[in-house]
Amino acid sequence: MDTVLLKGKPVAVGIRDDVARRAAALLFDPTLAVVLVGDDPASTYYSASIERAAAKLGIVTRLVELDSSDGPETVASAIRELSLDAAVHGIIVQQPLPDGITQQVVEEIAAEKDVDCATTYSLGLLMTGRETFAPCTALAVLEMLHGHEIAVPGKHVVIVGRSTVVGKPLANLLLRKSERGNATVTVCHTGTTDLALHTRRGDIVVAAMGRPGAIRGDMISEGAVVVDVGVNQIDDPESEKGYRLVGDVVFDEMTGLASAVTPVPGGVGTLTTALLLRSVVVAAENAAARK
Repeated sequence: MDTVLLKGKPVAVGIRDDVARRAAALLFDPTLAVVLVGDDPASTYYSASIERAAAKLGIVTRLVELDSSDGPETVASAIRELSLDAAVHGIIVQQPLPDGITQQVVEEIAAEKDVDCATTYSLGLLMTGRETFAPCTALAVLEMLHGHEIAVPGKHVVIVGRSTVVGKPLANLLLRKSERGNATVTVCHTGTTDLALHTRRGDIVVAAMGRPGAIRGDMISEGAVVVDVGVNQIDDPESEKGYRLVGDVVFDEMTGLASAVTPVPGGVGTLTTALLLRSVVVAAENAAARK
């Protein structure tokens, strides 16, 4: 069987073009506030990459840098100010937060500016099918399938992972009566007995455990579509950096078995920033409509 490589870049190009067009149509600059607490290298890198991508599409990024020694009230206060600032249309708080700063500070993001569905309130809206922004990584899975013309309605989708960033919201989106949903969904996790029994039943298998090598070739059925959301750093002495990035899926074992598979890197992760920026533009359009 020929296995199709589901690359994110071709899908992301279309999303970025749409974002740039819509941003240019606004009478003001759509603005995303990125709250960075501490100096976590991955968060710093991601913040810079968001800023570069946003600038190309006509979106302003406001980086709010706070020290790791700042208390939770200082962080919460900064987020509250951004929520009240009419010039800010989207807010994200980079994870992980330093020790001593609880997730509770994220709850200060106003619902209309919660472009990555980070608050309990936004997640509640999502789970009850009401209008809200979806987590960008979960949304990226749907966009990847749609962009490569892989039909979802009527399919059995097995999700491996139950986080509020991917697993739970993705299951909810897939269950909706829509052209990108209407699937039968099974959610597996670390407590699942005989994981392979479930994954082999999936027409589409989504791996989102954050564990390299979690999904092997003998765990999927012939012809299944495999979407790898995992991004894991493993040691590699032969690499110039001393490490390389891999997904949750043993990629080589999918070739000739799966009908389609996403690579890591170059797959789902390629879409997340583009989708985040699309949500910022939507939030800005909503703000314009309210004026």
